[in-house]
Amino acid sequence: MAISVLVIEDDIQYGQMLREALEHFGYRVHLSFSATGGLDIIRQNKVDIVISDVNMPGVSGIELAKKVMAMYLDIPVVLVTGVHDLSLVKHALKLGVSDYIVKPIKIDEIPVVIERNLERKRLEARRIQENKAEILFKALKALMRALDAKDPYTSGHSQRVVRLAMRMAEELQLDPDKKFTLMLAAYLHDIGKIGMPDHILHKASSLEDYELRRAKDHPIIGSQIIGEIEELSEVASIVRHHHERYDGTGYPDGLKGEAIPFFSRLLAIIDAYEALVSDRVYRKAVEHESALQEIRKNAGSQFDPHLVEVFIRVLKKYRDQTEPSAREFSIRQAPVSFRIDRS
Repeated sequence: MAISVLVIEDDIQYGQMLREALEHFGYRVHLSFSATGGLDIIRQNKVDIVISDVNMPGVSGIELAKKVMAMYLDIPVVLVTGVHDLSLVKHALKLGVSDYIVKPIKIDEIPVVIERNLERKRLEARRIQENKAEILFKALKALMRALDAKDPYTSGHSQRVVRLAMRMAEELQLDPDKKFTLMLAAYLHDIGKIGMPDHILHKASSLEDYELRRAKDHPIIGSQIIGEIEELSEVASIVRHHHERYDGTGYPDGLKGEAIPFFSRLLAIIDAYEALVSDRVYRKAVEHESALQEIRKNAGSQFDPHLVEVFIRVLKKYRDQTEPSAREFSIRQAPVSFRIDRS
């Protein structure tokens, strides 16, 4: 699939010229003439990299970059600037912007900039496979123990989500690295609840509006916690968006369709199903068939319809089999370099 590039440029002719040049190089290009329009595109389309002008009316390129980096920690943002703005761009680099291009742009250099920044992100993802693994796992275990101490229910929920996620991974024939990323996201998807007040977390009756707003912050909090670990930027993005809806009415960012990270769409189904078939403080569990009917009913609105089909197929395949433990999944299906002591 072609790399998807979002170009944001308030000069209409210059923006169209950039789009035509990038399409000539084989990229799939989205073009916006404002930062707000660019954010709308990001919410509704899968974007691999953003190239944005710095000086635009209304929201600047740097403010746009902050918003994009909050939504997707793993999407590179490249700023286009004049020489007189270089000090401003250097400040943006400290904030996390990936790169910059100085006007006038040399068209032949754009693919080099794009590939350089995408490769940098790929290398960052690979760093999780190296010798920091043991320290990383200790940090993750500490996070989960802190959450377990706050709400013992969450531990069981997360491990059941991991089991189903790994079965989905097998059905989708994901490679070991992708399986491992999914496993981490499944374990950590609710880590943001560590920042939720106990009276909301344990409330048996309906939440008040202000309590519901606070509860909906947990994907953002979780993403911020995980994002502190540099190697887990992709996992942080997955966690942030696991309550988005396929029709764009979810939270926290209102992403739609394939603009929602693939693993976030996958976890949304598993998380909802597992919540339905489990006792909660505010209601009893429902039967398997009733939960499945609810998932089917919301395919195409709340959930990715293709992934719903895969999920139903997986449940049918494993319905009568013995449930292996989450620990068995984590050790057996993680890449070889991660088969270390996790007790």
